[in-house]
Amino acid sequence: MCMLCMTVTSLHANDASEKKLTVYPNPVDRGALLTVVIPEDRDEMTVLLYNTVGKVIQTYKTTNKKVEFHAPEIGGIYLLRFVEKRKVIAVEKIIVKE
Repeated sequence: MCMLCMTVTSLHANDASEKKLTVYPNPVDRGALLTVVIPEDRDEMTVLLYNTVGKVIQTYKTTNKKVEFHAPEIGGIYLLRFVEKRKVIAVEKIIVKE
């Protein structure tokens, strides 16, 4: 799958009635548990964790509305890319504390 060929759409709420993707805690301690809550109206997604040089560190498939995984052991800034039906629907910045 060509990640550069995907379109990006926003999943952030414009008003209180819209549900959005939630990632917490952020910032997070090294190796601590990160939780991603996906809105109920979304289909199965792939969640990709990237480092600052664009390398995929971890990949997760969501089959339910909550994904939990451990933050990287190296502090820094990471990106979570959310892909649904070959479209990038959101990108979230994660800060892993030193």
